[in-house]
Amino acid sequence: MDVVFHVEHQVFNYRVAGIFIQNNHVLIHRSKMETHWSLPGGRVKLGEDARSSLKREMQEELAIGVEPVNHLWTVDNFFTYNNKQFHEVGLYFSIESKQPLPYYEGKEFTVEEAERLVFKWVPLKKLNEYELYPEVVKNKLMTGSMQSDYFFVNDLQNA
Repeated sequence: MDVVFHVEHQVFNYRVAGIFIQNNHVLIHRSKMETHWSLPGGRVKLGEDARSSLKREMQEELAIGVEPVNHLWTVDNFFTYNNKQFHEVGLYFSIESKQPLPYYEGKEFTVEEAERLVFKWVPLKKLNEYELYPEVVKNKLMTGSMQSDYFFVNDLQNA
């Protein structure tokens, strides 16, 4: 069971994501139904540690084995999505692949294991051209700041 709880118009979500950088490009993904992007990953299962969850998610989504190298950021994120208020705790890890991952020269691609997702390698210096959430993660990637940190983001205050 995923660690996600729905209560009326509120949702709590526990997510992990991998930061995969290759040739000064970062791998991002989005649902085919959405226009915004995020870093590859997914929900942690109840009783599963974050690193194991990230390995499982990368296997499910990209059919590759990865090794989480460093915990980089924890984002305590409050936002609205589909008319629901979310509280998402996201853990972000730098990852290395155990086997080569295809590099598609900036073109979108899908993987058979995760046909509902679109992936893309994006130059770090052009990341500002993408609607990538959470924005604090996008900003950290663009500035090259890879030191472990905690961020509190509350977009609900502005709603």
